[in-house]
Amino acid sequence: MYLIPGFALLREIIHKFANQNFKKIVMNKTIFSILILVISSCNVFAQIEATTTDGKKVLLFDDGFWQYKQVTKSIVMDEVECFELVSTKMDEMTGESLTGSKEPIVVSDDGNNSGFVINILKRSKSIIFSFTVNGVGGCIEADSKINIVFRDYTRLDLINDGEFNCDSKFSLYFGGIAGKDKQLEFFRKKEVKTMRIWTSESFVEKEFSPEQSKQLMNTVNCLIRN
Repeated sequence: MYLIPGFALLREIIHKFANQNFKKIVMNKTIFSILILVISSCNVFAQIEATTTDGKKVLLFDDGFWQYKQVTKSIVMDEVECFELVSTKMDEMTGESLTGSKEPIVVSDDGNNSGFVINILKRSKSIIFSFTVNGVGGCIEADSKINIVFRDYTRLDLINDGEFNCDSKFSLYFGGIAGKDKQLEFFRKKEVKTMRIWTSESFVEKEFSPEQSKQLMNTVNCLIRN
């Protein structure tokens, strides 16, 4: 019979101490903690990683339970990258410094006839997403929606934080007095796959390239660190 490493080690410990009043030893906190760690490790070794037909990673357990594998990406930014992505400018009229994305993120597949132009700013402790929506009629309502799908297929639905306008301007505010800190974490840790912004008449939906996804996520992290 094949024993996974955790169970094999546990059997060896039991056999070694079988003739030394094992029950008393188990009651010792140190030995008991070791056994708990060994038993816990059995669950790790008993996992089988598999890939579904659509490319998603899952973990299979010997008790029949399964779950999607959580992929944790470490976000490593250095000063050179942030220097390339964000810059700080002084407003000569107000004396206020404003830090924002150095270049807008243009998400379009037809020469910007339709799509989004995204600028990301930091004001006080808030992160502001400013969208210009191209290629659709109608106005941006105060309660117009944006639907976002990330590359891990989690979804986020938000409401315009700006005012009603017919200039194709859509805004999102995060952090500080704006709140929505949990929603901001999505953009800090995940890459955007698709966005859809609604107007009073229709919507514009565009898919991000891998480079655009990384640019948006890294810009948000640089602004948070700034």
